[in-house]
Parts: sequence; structure tokens; C-alpha cells
Amino acid sequence: MAAANDYCLPVDSTPAALRRKWRLLARLFSRQDQRDTLAQPEAALSTLPRARLDTLVPPLVWEGAARAFDPIYAAKAGSAPPPGVVSILVGQPYCGHTEILAHWARGRSARLLEPPTAQEILNADVQWLTRCHSDDQGLWVMPALERCYLRNANGLALLRGFLDLAFSGALGPGVIGCDSWAWAYLQRICAWPATPVLTLQAFDGAALTALLLQPQAQSTQAVRFLSAHSGASLLPEPEDGEDDAAAPVSPELRQLAARCRGNLGVAWHYWRERLRTAPEPQAGEASEGTPPPPPEPNAIWVAPELEIRAPASDAGDDTALILHALLLHNGLAAPLLATLLPIATAQLNLQLLQLQSLGLVEMQDTGRWQVTPLSYPGVRAFLRARGYLTDSF
Repeated sequence: MAAANDYCLPVDSTPAALRRKWRLLARLFSRQDQRDTLAQPEAALSTLPRARLDTLVPPLVWEGAARAFDPIYAAKAGSAPPPGVVSILVGQPYCGHTEILAHWARGRSARLLEPPTAQEILNADVQWLTRCHSDDQGLWVMPALERCYLRNANGLALLRGFLDLAFSGALGPGVIGCDSWAWAYLQRICAWPATPVLTLQAFDGAALTALLLQPQAQSTQAVRFLSAHSGASLLPEPEDGEDDAAAPVSPELRQLAARCRGNLGVAWHYWRERLRTAPEPQAGEASEGTPPPPPEPNAIWVAPELEIRAPASDAGDDTALILHALLLHNGLAAPLLATLLPIATAQLNLQLLQLQSLGLVEMQDTGRWQVTPLSYPGVRAFLRARGYLTDSF
């Protein structure tokens, strides 16, 4: 955890522009087939079964982040915070701020406030504000402030009413969680008192190595992660007398951290997509020249960087409006999206299906459409290039 203003983007020691120029030069001056230059051509590798992938890269567990939040909150608010002391946890998309605060609230026996429904927001139903009150003035948690507003002429009254109650002390001490895109928008339209604003610090290459590689390398059946480009291990052995933390970080992990801007959730999805295995040679399989070496036991190959999914540079305004609205609200159902945007319902539904076919959006189990994690870096860059408001992470 860190103060939001101290968020520091990870830096790739090999600038992306230099890498692109190098690839261009390689294509211009080299006629050698890629299969001759890669340790393992991607076409020769197989994707992993879901069960194996879940073992190698299990779902992110947010209890640890909740435990890390607790001492910071205690230091900021004191052991018995007075009414009106409100802390804010801002989370990037896919980084679990809602889950973190739900775990933390249970550990602190705090009241978990439910956001209003869309109909309550649009109707400015003050009954929701009444439900937020409690006579005991104990600690409360609102884990998803982005669910308390809609960017609509009638969609901000309840949010403003809630913030007035929270910061006046009427609700008692509390913690607010907010998605980073909603936070960027709400900072523009609401007056915020001085209050602690925290976020998950960016995950650099070393942090991703510790989370994604080291647990598997130290398991009973130690896994070796190998670069499909060079064949080198992504977890080199430390020099004599050095501990594991002193081992150099592989270029793949540095590049992954930089590409994802330190966003742990996005990096987790990209990492899973890149893992491959070398198939066992078939019995009696004929080969020309020197036969390839047998697959290394417990070796997992890491495919080259994935192409970032992004809208076409000439995508229309409707595409930008839809993607921006989905990010500002951390996902929306199609009927509600139609209420907020100046796009005909039939055209909106067609656009969503087209964006889904491109892998840019997906429908969640909740019925909300959301930008996919694998397209998030490209969508963010697309909106930023168009001059749309983006988050600061």
C-alpha cells in the first residue's frame, strides 16, 4: 500500500521505442526464418490445460492486501478514529479494491454498506441514505463508490448526499473504496476534504517475479520458466553469497510490468496467456537433421510478448463513448449504458457485439459489460490519444 500520489510506474530498462526499431531492422535485414532464431517457436508450443494453468497461476488472493491495509489505516486514523475520519482506497481496474475492503471489513467487524441500485440513483431515492445510517456510529466501509453514481443529469445527487454525510461525521468513521477511473471523474465534480488516499503500489519486475515465479520454483515439483525467445531461465540463480532477492530480474518480467503500468490484475492475465508447454515427441516421428532434445521435465515456456488488443485508430466516436463509459463505471449493463449514452439501443447492442468479437469487452456474470483485462492497456491508450479523461495510474 502507498499514498496515491506516490504511485510510481515501473520502468523497463529497454525502452519500448528502441525495441520496436530493433524489430523493424531485424525484419529488413534478416531473411532467416523465425524458427531458426527462437529457442522454441511459438507454433511448436501448446497452450496449457485450464487445471494446469490454475495450478501454476492461481487466482489472486486479496486477504494479504487487506492485512497490509490495516496497519496503515490504524496509523492514519488512530486506534479509535473520531466520527468524520474517512480514508479512501483507490484501486485500478482488476486490482480487487472491493474484495480487499470486504475482507478488511470482516476483520474489523465493520458495517459493509451496499451501493444503491441504478433505479435508486436515477430517482435520487433518499431511502438509501437512510439505510446507510446506524445508531452505534461504528466503523463502516463503502467498498465500491463507483456503484453509487451514474454520469447522468440525475445520477449524482445520491453520491453527493452520501459524501456530505460521510465527511460531516454523521455516519461515523469509515473507509471508501473507489475505482481509479471513477476517482478521476469524481475528483473533477466533487469537493473533497483533506483525507488519506491510498492505493496498491505498482508491481515492478521484481515484485512480479516474487509473486508469479518464485512460489512455483520453490514448490516440491520445482517449475522452470524458460523464455521461448532465448531459452534462458526467467529465474536465474543468484551469485554465490547473494540471496534470492539479489538475482537479476528477467527482461520478460520487466517488460510485463512496464506494459501493464504496474497493474497487478492486468499482469496476472497477460502472464497466464503467455505460458506454454513443449509437446512430447510422437513415437516413430521422423525428423530431418538433428532431432530436437526431449522436453525438459517441469519446464514451462513463456511465449513472446502478446500483441496488445486495441480499437482501430480510425474507430468511431461511438466506440470511444462506450469504452469510456464502461471504464468510468467499472462496467455497466447494456440497458443502463443506453440510458447514459446518445446512441440508439439497436446500434449500441451491435457495437457491443462487435467489440466483444474483437476481444475488447466481455459480459460478466453480473450482466455488466466490462473492458477485458487483455485489452485494457490498448483501450486506455486509445482513449488517452483521443483526449478522454483517464485515470492517473
